[in-house]
This record gives sequence, structure tokens and C-alpha cells, in this order.
Amino acid sequence: MITELLKLGLTDEEAKVYLAVLEINGGPVSTIARKAGINRVGCYHTLEKLKRKRLLSQYDKNGVKCFAPEEPEKLEELALERVHIAKSLLPQLKSLTGSLGFKPKIRFYEGQEGVERVFSESLSAKKEILGYTNLKTVTEFFPAFFRDYTHTRLKKGIKTRYLSPNTAESVHVIDPFLPPRYDPNLIEILLVNKEQFPFENEVLIFGNTVGIVSLKKEELLGLLIESASFARTMRAVFDLAWLGATAFVAK
Repeated sequence: MITELLKLGLTDEEAKVYLAVLEINGGPVSTIARKAGINRVGCYHTLEKLKRKRLLSQYDKNGVKCFAPEEPEKLEELALERVHIAKSLLPQLKSLTGSLGFKPKIRFYEGQEGVERVFSESLSAKKEILGYTNLKTVTEFFPAFFRDYTHTRLKKGIKTRYLSPNTAESVHVIDPFLPPRYDPNLIEILLVNKEQFPFENEVLIFGNTVGIVSLKKEELLGLLIESASFARTMRAVFDLAWLGATAFVAK
């Protein structure tokens, strides 16, 4: 029970003393101290703290100061009070976070789980996902996850536009990762010159977030940057690149 009491805001010594008072139904400081296994002076100070927290009450018996426990339900009342105080503070705390202007939220992840985390976050996209990728590399990197990711994305109806290096394998490399039935309008891929645009990282732009992952096994990392202005800029750069790639293909 001590562990749970610690989570409710009591210190280790407060929890021991509180349980001791409950077990003996109160009494003088010396008796409570023996039951709790702590020295008398320390126990007295702890009892005073518990009294201020309204978990104990004080009474005199034959001129001796004693302490008695309040009903255990008092713990629930105090916890609810703390929740109410926290809720009332939220508007003020949020106003403070914005007082110095918006700060982009940046999250960094390591390992393959971190890379997968970035891809999974993009499934929250309300509109299309824009991506610089290397289809050959990404499908070899984590085939099982990429298959599940692609199926889920198409099931959610999220459109994706990819720019990827043009290799002999890239033309149909994504085919095995597609579900048997899907809306082909949900995927657009433009292949660009592999020598000029090798793309060793994956960049995903969705909503107000830009995700960046390394596709090299020796430097597995993922980065998520939440910033509306940064995402708008990256989206504009992608559209410019897409326009250029489209014009090249048209020739």
C-alpha cells in the first residue's frame, strides 16, 4: 500500500506513519512511532504534516497529545481537490506557454522502432502525405512493417504523393506491398534521376508535421517536427519539386 500512497502525494515516512495510525486507530506519538518503526521526534513532525493534510486529527488524553485517523475516504477527497486545482490552472499555464511565441515541438527517436514511429504518426494525416523516399530501400528496410503501413494508409483513404529515385527495381517494387483492392488515385509516384536525387532519407510531410527518418541500418533514427510554418514551407518545396519532376516526365 505504501507504493500507492506515494503516488497520492505522501512521502515514504508519511505513508508509514499514516498506516500505523490506521492500524492502531490512533494514540500518543510514542506508540505511533514504535508501530511505524521511526524515531519519536521525526514521527511527531510527520504527524503534524499529516494533520495539515487533513488526514489526521489531534486530541488530548490525560494531558497527552494524541492523533487519530480521519476516514480513509479523505484520501479520495484530497485527490479530487488536486485534480480540480490542476484543471483550474490549465488555462493560465497554457497562456504562459504561448506568451513567448510558438516553439516548434521536436521529437527524436532511435532504432528501428523510432523509424517505424515516424511512419505510424503519418497515419494521423487528415489530408495527403507528401514524401521524398527511396522505394527500393524502404521496401527492403522493413518489408513487413511497410506492407502493414501501406495497407492501413490506403484503408484510411489517405492519399500519398511520392518522389523517388528511378531504378530498374523501383518501377514495380511497391506492387507486392499493395492490397488486392485499393483506389489507385490514392497513390502517385514520380521517379526522378537516381544520380542527381539519390534520397538516402525519407521525408514525410503531413498536416503541421514533418517526419524525417534515416533508411541506413548503421544510423537508425527518426525525427518529428511539429510546426505549421515549417510544414507549409516544406510542402511548398515539395510542390515545386513535384512540378519540376512532372515537367521532366512530360518531355
